[in-house]
Amino acid sequence: MSTRHLVYVGQTPAEGTGSPVILLRHLRRLAQHGWRITIVAEHGQDTTACERAGWVVRHLPHRGRYWPPYRPQSRSRILRTIRTWLLARECRKACGPTPPDAILGYLAAHADFSPEIAAHFAAQSGAPFTLLVHDDAAAFARDAAETRQLRARHAWIIRQTHRCWFVSPELAEVYNVPAAFRRVLFPIPEGWETPAAFQPMYTVKPRVYYAGFVWPPQYPLLTKLARTLDAAGARLALLTRDTPELQRFLAAEPADWIKQFPTNREALHHLVQNAAGLLVSYAEKSEEMPWVATSYPSKFVEYSHLGIPCAIVAPEDSAIGRWSQRTHYPLFFPPGALIQFGAWATALAQPERWREFSASTLALARGEFSPDVIQTQFEQDLVRSNPR
Repeated sequence: MSTRHLVYVGQTPAEGTGSPVILLRHLRRLAQHGWRITIVAEHGQDTTACERAGWVVRHLPHRGRYWPPYRPQSRSRILRTIRTWLLARECRKACGPTPPDAILGYLAAHADFSPEIAAHFAAQSGAPFTLLVHDDAAAFARDAAETRQLRARHAWIIRQTHRCWFVSPELAEVYNVPAAFRRVLFPIPEGWETPAAFQPMYTVKPRVYYAGFVWPPQYPLLTKLARTLDAAGARLALLTRDTPELQRFLAAEPADWIKQFPTNREALHHLVQNAAGLLVSYAEKSEEMPWVATSYPSKFVEYSHLGIPCAIVAPEDSAIGRWSQRTHYPLFFPPGALIQFGAWATALAQPERWREFSASTLALARGEFSPDVIQTQFEQDLVRSNPR
């Protein structure tokens, strides 16, 4: 059997956090399973990780002779369609005379030019097109007109797919995808070899870590959580980027700041060594951070492999809140349940309770959050001929 060939078109897979590293993990596993990988990268992005992996990297031209003019900021649907169709033709030239066995794209929250190219490439070549969708771009739209434009464009891209993977059923619902085709694929984690164990230092002021970017609307709830943890004999630690808002928060509230680490793996190692508990949290109401209604936090999937008890404090109508209720996740606390959250924090100092909490996260890591399970779901449908 000949080696299967996949062409990825879009935001360059890379180390770090977010969707670029998720794509990188999927592609690395495909390569390990014998796939040949070609990356059609966006201009100006770092392709080091792809080149280091030994994958072919191609770049598309900015313009061509006799091509109609087009500017990225233009709202002309016709000119954009012509340009993406022409660039799809360049994809065919760059990837050789034989169509790939599969095409992969990613619909980013702030960029949809490349997946449109990939959709045209799939139509021109006849290759099956798989699309990953992690965010509702319209949640970041400037006005109603832009929302309508994004919805229409993305609905068209999704209709061209052979398989479309949404990060949550709520996100699929936004795009009016029929229930039978609402395929959900969790963000694939890196995984962790040796889960954390209870440490004696947790018996005195156990530290509960929030890691990741803090949006301004999160601070009112973080204030309540920091005070609740302090009253419960615990301490909030923020592993995040330094900002003026963060410094004002630290000056007023019982919380510590830990500087970000150069790599994701170093950050995870620090958590395993120091965190008695982990926190996934948003604002008090979904309206303050509209994207949380459909976006599923990849860090929660990652955290499950660490074996550290992880509390979720989020609105009940957020995607993670709805998931918690559907699955009866025991460490979910709506923003109004501060007493229960405080009781959880106090229990982190008790070895038996800590291990009980840890078991609930590790069960997810061995099941639906297993990278092997997620990759198998993703890979087995890349070339299948059934509909979306």
